[in-house]
Amino acid sequence: MRSTLRPTRPLRRLAPAAVLLVALLVTGCDAAPGPTTTGGASIRPASPTGTPSAGPASPSAPTAPTAVPSATPAPTQAPDAMDALTRGALAVTVTEDLRVRSQPRVAADSVKHTPTLPVGTQLVVIGGPVAASGYTWIQVSPIGFELRGNVDAGWVAVADHDGTAWVAPATDPTPGYELASVRVERPDAGAAEAKAAAAAQNAFGVALYRRLLKEPSLALAGKGVAMSPYSVATALAMVRAGARGVTAAELDRVLRVRGWDALAGGLNSLDQRLTSRDAAWVDYEDDPHWLALRTANMAFGQEGFPIEPAYLERIARTFGAGLGTVDFEGRPDAAREAINAWVARQTLGRIPRLLEELDVRESTRLVLVNAIYLKAEWVRPFLPENTRDRAFTTAAGAVVTVSTMTQFGGQDIVLASGDGWRATELRYLGMDGTTPLAMTLIVPNDMAAFERRLSTALLGRVQARITAEGKRQQKAEFPADEQDACGWYPYQVRLFLPRFGVDTRARLIEPLKAMGMPSAFDASTADFTGINPDAMLYIGGVIHQANIDVDEEGTTASAATAIGVDTGGCTGPSPRTTKVLRFDKPFVYLVRDVGTGAILFMGRVMDPTKR
Repeated sequence: MRSTLRPTRPLRRLAPAAVLLVALLVTGCDAAPGPTTTGGASIRPASPTGTPSAGPASPSAPTAPTAVPSATPAPTQAPDAMDALTRGALAVTVTEDLRVRSQPRVAADSVKHTPTLPVGTQLVVIGGPVAASGYTWIQVSPIGFELRGNVDAGWVAVADHDGTAWVAPATDPTPGYELASVRVERPDAGAAEAKAAAAAQNAFGVALYRRLLKEPSLALAGKGVAMSPYSVATALAMVRAGARGVTAAELDRVLRVRGWDALAGGLNSLDQRLTSRDAAWVDYEDDPHWLALRTANMAFGQEGFPIEPAYLERIARTFGAGLGTVDFEGRPDAAREAINAWVARQTLGRIPRLLEELDVRESTRLVLVNAIYLKAEWVRPFLPENTRDRAFTTAAGAVVTVSTMTQFGGQDIVLASGDGWRATELRYLGMDGTTPLAMTLIVPNDMAAFERRLSTALLGRVQARITAEGKRQQKAEFPADEQDACGWYPYQVRLFLPRFGVDTRARLIEPLKAMGMPSAFDASTADFTGINPDAMLYIGGVIHQANIDVDEEGTTASAATAIGVDTGGCTGPSPRTTKVLRFDKPFVYLVRDVGTGAILFMGRVMDPTKR
């Protein structure tokens, strides 16, 4: 499919930016073989009516690999492998020259990505299965293998018409968990519910951001911040699914919702709308592009520990979360490594070690994780040759030299201003000329004063000014006495934006307690009987890590949130954090979904020379 977008000057082929909000979703590779079900319907490889171009590039029959890597199994018949090739699982190619397509079908609008995949290529399954064109397809992201145009994912056929496997489940490099749940239908509650869920998450996120700045254990004074309101709120909502009594009421207040029934439908609809932004296409120069926005959720439970079926159904129906079993009690280090390996796969290596040694204990019974991955490129990329070293005044008043990008924005970039701030917005490229995601950049006159009054109402006023300026910029005026005049628009912005990067890791128990949910962290008061009515479960740890990098081509970011549910009286380790920061003076940034308004990432930049 070709984009209808016609930029003012030819687009360069860009390394698409990636924003990953990592939710630890684990899908086991040891599931018993059998048909995969979606909403009760079995999905098997389709009847042999397609064309060979779905699979290996050669028109001849696929050649079986002479040596399958030791980390992978021998080729398996596709019907027996489908249960293991679920979202989040690790797979491997077992034939040479496997074709990757932009759509799950053999058709003119399904772009053939290049190069083809060699045998032994490891893949993370991110979607499917879909039956079309006589094949069964799964959406995958190759690990350690680059497709042309920096496209990071596509669709591959699982097997040939005769059942000969082209893709098989891989043996996980850190074994120790297995999938113990099935797929269920996830009905869409509607757009209004999705927007309401996004508004609640945004209010929670702004409150958490302000609380993080005050938390002594995090020591964020003068430092940059990166966080994902979406990730933290979603992980907490997974805990809320099993909370009862006072614990449930506190979580509802902190999450800005009115009970589970009001929460579940909106979160499910929001998740489905965010993942629908995912698209692959080629522009009018036949250059490939990809906007990836993927979310995932997973529960890791202690093997043999009984979890209420109603709870598992809730998190499966609302979050698409499966249950992976590990041995926290007997092998806590192996359990932690299994979770970390899964996170690393889902973030394509951006968050290799979310959990540290103290984050998983023998008393841990459940770890709930949320992940989101975004790969996005600017609608108007900055030209690298225009980047220059320029002065930036830090929060401490020091003047540093930073690599600063620049461009004239024409009618596409606006300058909005209000009481003590100036702001603009940069859009990310979507298919067919759409701009489904945006980065809002706000430069306060006084950062500390701005953050003290930061609220969703203030952010709403900023966005309203940006929208109004955008409409103003699109209205060209023409002199009445000059019929051939080109006209003019109100102004052009010359934008100076430093490259920057921020990395934050934070333990959130103390901030969340201060926000109004103390009972969940106390073994004597926590009520998670919806998960297990007999065990004394409480939240032993909430770990959030986020990073973001902004350059000429776009934005790359990742984030992960893990919540450990323990048993016993231990209150967990003391809070600890590690972060480093990498714009003329400190500023606030937001990465948001335009359609729902959901803030995916937010934070501040105080000194672009630090990461």
